[in-house]
Amino acid sequence: MGKNLTFSIGSEKFEAGITKVDRDKVYGYVEEVVTDKSGNVCSTGNLLDDGQTLILSGSTALKTVDANFAEQDKKALKTVYLDGTDATLIPSSYDGEIKLEKASLEDLFNLEITTVYQLTWEDATGKAGMLKWLEDGAVFQFVFNYRADFDGADAIVLSSQNEVFVLTGRLLDFEYLENKSAIPPVEEAPQEESEEEVDFGML
Repeated sequence: MGKNLTFSIGSEKFEAGITKVDRDKVYGYVEEVVTDKSGNVCSTGNLLDDGQTLILSGSTALKTVDANFAEQDKKALKTVYLDGTDATLIPSSYDGEIKLEKASLEDLFNLEITTVYQLTWEDATGKAGMLKWLEDGAVFQFVFNYRADFDGADAIVLSSQNEVFVLTGRLLDFEYLENKSAIPPVEEAPQEESEEEVDFGML
C-alpha cells in the first residue's frame, strides 16, 4: 500500500490511501489494431506540409523558446498569476494534514469532474469513522494536489455503497442573467371625438 493521506474533520483524523477509479476497468474499452496486408501492426505517424516527410510517433517534442526562438530551460522560468504577481506553490496533499470543510450538494453538482479516486483503508475503524461523517448525503471539500503545483484541484469527498470517494476537478461559477429593466407602462392615448358626425346615409 502506498503513502496515505491524512484527513481531519473537527477533532478526528483519518488516514487512507487513494486508488484511481479507471473508467476502462469499470466500463471496459475497445482497442483498434491496424495492420497491413501481411498482418503486421502499423504505427502512427504525421505527414509534414511538404507532403513527403513522415514523422513517426516519438520523434517530436515540446520546447520552450523566447521571442528570438532561443530554447529556454524550464528551471529558469517563473510562474505568475494573471495579474503578474508571483504564483504560490501549493504543497502536495501527502505532505500535510488535509482539513475537510463542509460542502453542499450544489458544490457537488457544480464540480467539473476530471478524476475519481476511491479511498482504501488499512483498518475498518477509520473507514467507519469517516462514513459516520458522510451519513445522509453529507459532502466535504478540500484542495487536492497529487504533487506540489501552483494550481490545486477542487475536491469533493462523499460516500456511496458503504465506500468513500474523492472527486477532483474544477468548481464552476455560473453567472445567471436577470432582466432588471422594468417594462415601462403604456398609457392609452385619449380618443379624439369628431366635431361633426358623418351620416353615411348622405353619401
